[in-house]
Amino acid sequence: MGRFLRTLPVETAPAYEKQPLPLVGVYSSYNNSPDCSIYDSDFNLVSRANQTNAGNAWATSGEIWSDYTGWNYTNGQVSSSSAGTYWIKATPCYSVDGHQLLRLSANGGMAMRQPDQMGSFMANFGVIVGPEGYRQPMSLWFSGTTLRQYTRGGFAQLDQLTTGLATASAATWAGANTNMRSAVGYHWGAGLLVLIEARDASCNYRAHIWKHPTAKLSGKPGELDRFILEAKAGSNGASYQYVDFSWNANGSTGYTESQYRMRVIPTKSGKIALVRFVPSNCSHMAVLTPGTGNTGTLDTNFTTVSCTTSYGIEQGSYYGMRHQITWDNQWVAAFAPYYYYGSGLSGHVVNTDDPTRYYRLSYSSSSCGVSIIPIRASGFAYSFHENNADSSQGLNVGLMDFGGVGFQTTGVLANGGAVSLSTSRYWIDTGYTSTNYPCLIPVENWKI
Repeated sequence: MGRFLRTLPVETAPAYEKQPLPLVGVYSSYNNSPDCSIYDSDFNLVSRANQTNAGNAWATSGEIWSDYTGWNYTNGQVSSSSAGTYWIKATPCYSVDGHQLLRLSANGGMAMRQPDQMGSFMANFGVIVGPEGYRQPMSLWFSGTTLRQYTRGGFAQLDQLTTGLATASAATWAGANTNMRSAVGYHWGAGLLVLIEARDASCNYRAHIWKHPTAKLSGKPGELDRFILEAKAGSNGASYQYVDFSWNANGSTGYTESQYRMRVIPTKSGKIALVRFVPSNCSHMAVLTPGTGNTGTLDTNFTTVSCTTSYGIEQGSYYGMRHQITWDNQWVAAFAPYYYYGSGLSGHVVNTDDPTRYYRLSYSSSSCGVSIIPIRASGFAYSFHENNADSSQGLNVGLMDFGGVGFQTTGVLANGGAVSLSTSRYWIDTGYTSTNYPCLIPVENWKI
């Protein structure tokens, strides 16, 4: 399988260059001496780079790392700790918008983000679904009544809805509560933009749905104004509706995370998948089907994924649910920690054509984080960050390939089934340093 694999014809994105298949980074850092290897989607080595804690590298007296020494270390585990030492391996660090702490290039070059800045921005990014081979050029940022486009995984603002959301020209805003954040999703092919507003603190919501047949969002100034204002006005073939619904389940009113955050996944069918993390309870999902006018139905008949004592956004912007998407944009993985701030995993994988096609993800670890990043055309690579590199193992890597038949070695997995993250695992080489627990890292550019 080459890196430019083509699958059956689907909608194309003429405004964007089709990306090669993803690259995967393997990272380790023993006391500020980082090492990184880059692999292609067939796990062939592409490049490798390393640095030392001297000169112009990541010295502990550096401008950023003087305050964050140890955050990038891999010679220990996150366990029950909050953001701090070893946090680079925590489950909430991983998202389609990039890694919370590390920027990694195709040649292995490494640069660190400012943790406090990126923590607050990552917590507000939503979901973007495109055609096959599309990699989002921007991130959608939503908080309160403000909607913006930023550079992908960054904090350089590219565009903003100038009117704000709580104006009659933009939406029929309920207006009672402005605590919602990150609950926005955009489907490029369907011309569908969906944003969830909280009507109160009791998990009663209003879904705002804008449709535009020609306008696209790509990170250019004025795009949000055109898309939303024309849809609300009903001009140029665009349209707008809102749907009120309630989703109070599994103790969701008890946590800021489950009151005011969720993954919003618009799909080609017009249905809208919602995935939410209820700390110390579960990850669960629902599907909203808009009807005529301002009507709709909410289906909550999907199996939950349990978790133990765990924390979300109520404990700080570093924490809570994140998501990834496959290269073909057919599957979104929405996930949160299983234990405390950053260990284990609890979540769902949802199909972007038909959201009633889904699978469950779980890894009940109280010691290590879990990384999920795209690989091949329709898969995710994952790793548990618990194996010591000096114990003749290297990095433990697994594969969920949804393009395969059942994508498990043990047979076909039924719809809604639990993906066994202990299946299809193997070891991959890493840069050796004693007492070291490596991790996967997403690569920012997939072109070699």
